[in-house]
Amino acid sequence: MARHILILLLVVLSCGIVRAQGDIDTEKKILYRNEWSIGAVVKTNGFEMDFRSGKFVNMFKKNLLDFGIGFIKHPQQYRAVNPYYSGYSGYCFGKKNFCFELFYTMGRQRMLFQKADLNSVEIRVFYMGGVTLAFLKPIYYEILKYKDLKTFTASEKFDVDTHNPVETLGPSEFTKGFSEMKVIPGVEGKAGLSIEFGKKDTHLMAMEAGIKLSAYAKKLEIMAQKRNPQFICALFFSFRFGRVKHGAHYEYLNDYVE
Repeated sequence: MARHILILLLVVLSCGIVRAQGDIDTEKKILYRNEWSIGAVVKTNGFEMDFRSGKFVNMFKKNLLDFGIGFIKHPQQYRAVNPYYSGYSGYCFGKKNFCFELFYTMGRQRMLFQKADLNSVEIRVFYMGGVTLAFLKPIYYEILKYKDLKTFTASEKFDVDTHNPVETLGPSEFTKGFSEMKVIPGVEGKAGLSIEFGKKDTHLMAMEAGIKLSAYAKKLEIMAQKRNPQFICALFFSFRFGRVKHGAHYEYLNDYVE
């Protein structure tokens, strides 16, 4: 997965170099002040959605603010179905908790290569840091039971000492376990490249790739009998779209440059 993300980034960069030989952009350029965007992010340990606002310091730099929700997977969790009983959803045997996070980060983005033509791209580098909260919700399973030569099902949390794959039919309803949820605070930082390819100055379309580091107050107990993470390093790839607002044209550049 990590290798595929890096290969995709190289392909995008190569395409950007080829497309740079496009039509000359005669549209009156804007020095952006503020913008907002929504991002869909695929990570080597899950996925996330975020909302980002940005405010330009000058034509080369802008301040960023991100907040969103993400889902964290254990590297050794594998989804399967019980082959002996139909009608049940797939599950990850040995998974104790469903893990998701809420994060809030701030940072800065700096332009490396400016878009010059209609079909070219703009490349920026960014770095961010902030806080995160990981939520661990216990997972309940439908377990096959035997009593008085009869079988029945019971909804139970995973127990490594008593449960086995044959008698574990599938997950119970997702709402079970919210009252037992645990919250673990942490910090995170990320950095990467942003490639903007939108043709309109008022619309933002970009792809990003980079690395994300997270550290939590204690281990995230996602799986039983597995080494659970406390410090996480993940690669990510995202697609962003949004709007640019409150712009000023280049002839007023001196009013905004530090």
